[in-house]
Amino acid sequence: MIIDWLKFGSALALLLVPISLFHGKDVRYLDISRDWEGHWPRILTLGLHTIDAGRAALGGWLLLTALAPLPNAHGLARYVVLLTQGTVLIVSVGLQTFVCKEPDSAHAPFTFVSGMLFGVYPPIIASFPFLLAVVAAAGMRMPAAFFPVLAVTLVPIGFLFGGKVIVLRLLLGFCATLVPWLGAVAFRRELITSYRARHSKEPS
Repeated sequence: MIIDWLKFGSALALLLVPISLFHGKDVRYLDISRDWEGHWPRILTLGLHTIDAGRAALGGWLLLTALAPLPNAHGLARYVVLLTQGTVLIVSVGLQTFVCKEPDSAHAPFTFVSGMLFGVYPPIIASFPFLLAVVAAAGMRMPAAFFPVLAVTLVPIGFLFGGKVIVLRLLLGFCATLVPWLGAVAFRRELITSYRARHSKEPS
């Protein structure tokens, strides 16, 4: 495997650092199964969500361009690059989810996973699963459904537009996007999202 260490190191720095480390006193948490109606303005104006999407997109793109297979690689050596990329993506989503300051909870990394999707896959492949997941989650009023719907639709849509040459990368993306929902179910954690507090003394 040929590694561009500058790009690879930058990708790891962008992807692996949990966003919750930057949650200060002005950040509050909301169980995503609750009504969001009164929280939308403060969710959307929390700048960390935008930063999360941007760094995930850039980190995903850098990860793809940082690694290349050796010329004339055979056997398992042909898959080392994809497996390395997939491992980084899965671990990064896991860190964003389970490094959480709220007890017995897990962070729902909506913007991180969305940004990662657009950084790793071409826009035409990323857009359709993203839109379907948003519509399904909103229609069912189950925000947590965003992750399994995104995972399940990514593979067939990606195969339709990208062909079998990217099937393995799609399967790795499937695993990464499923981590928040599956992990919360397995470890019995409440999925939460962050929002901007009105003032520093506002109760949680």
